Amino acid sequence: MSAPLRRFLLCAGSITVMVTLGACDRSGGQTPPPPPVPPTEIRTTHLAQGPITRSIVLPAQVIPYQEATLYAKVSGYLKTINVDKGDKVKAGAILARMEIPELAAAKARQQAELQAASSDYERLQKALARTPDLVVPDTVDQAKGRFEVAKASLAESETLLGYATITAPFAGVITQRYVDPGALIQANNAGSAIVSLMDFSTVRLQVAVPEIEAAKVTVGQPVRVTTDNLPGRQFDGKVTRFTYALDTTNRTMLAEAILQNQDLALRPGMLVTVKLGIERKEHAPLMPEEALVNERSNTFAYTVADGKAAKQPIKVGFNDGQNVEVLDGLKAGDAIALPGKAKLSDGQSVRVVDSQ
Repeated sequence: MSAPLRRFLLCAGSITVMVTLGACDRSGGQTPPPPPVPPTEIRTTHLAQGPITRSIVLPAQVIPYQEATLYAKVSGYLKTINVDKGDKVKAGAILARMEIPELAAAKARQQAELQAASSDYERLQKALARTPDLVVPDTVDQAKGRFEVAKASLAESETLLGYATITAPFAGVITQRYVDPGALIQANNAGSAIVSLMDFSTVRLQVAVPEIEAAKVTVGQPVRVTTDNLPGRQFDGKVTRFTYALDTTNRTMLAEAILQNQDLALRPGMLVTVKLGIERKEHAPLMPEEALVNERSNTFAYTVADGKAAKQPIKVGFNDGQNVEVLDGLKAGDAIALPGKAKLSDGQSVRVVDSQ
């Protein structure tokens, strides 16, 4: 076969193949439609009547239930001190003893004077009983007076010597020790403190409530305390008292709560965070907080009907982090969507897998 003929046959075959492929493409090459998107699986719930509390979060300070700085009632030298910083003591425990030589000497003299006055008084009483004509009654009365004065003087010295022993007025922890044995302690001197004692097995919590919420504070409102210093722990108590009057410098009202602190985890001076239940409703229409959708300043919830999600604008009230009070936009029979991690849109196909 000649070369020109072979080239002609090859070109003709190529054209035939191209025409055949083009025809096939026109007849069966249409893209099939995408498969339908399956409905999103969600859970639903309904409005429920129940209690809900509106809370405010405020900073607060921990202070001890009782605290005292102990001073000496009389002047003298510190003989012994039995405690130091951090020691736990019981009520009535002896903390320190003082040495007061002047009072000790005065007590000995007054004991002798009392003994002499007592003997003189008894002798005159007996003489008056035996020979009333020879003893002047005024002499007996004077002897009795001297006896009573000596008795009172001795009692005064014993009382003052009693103040030489410093005891704990209540159980607690020694937080400061100011002196050592041998120190001269001057009575009625602000610089002559011996120890400081705090009881914080129960603590007071002081909260500055802002003016806008002050009128709503009442005794018995719940208080929950947390702090970054004690992760994972919370302390519950109740409002026990408040001042009624506002501080004019910062327009806040002081409220106080009492918390049990048997393990001494809360320390005086700590700054903590307080969640104060300021208002409570007993019978409010509630839905779970996870059903709430926030978009800018608007709130919505999705309801489910005929396999479709419908976006409903709603008006909400109290929110305690678990439940939300619904004021308007939903009815008691509405199936409210709980989408979980799913993203819903208005009109989206859904399938209910659990209804609460």
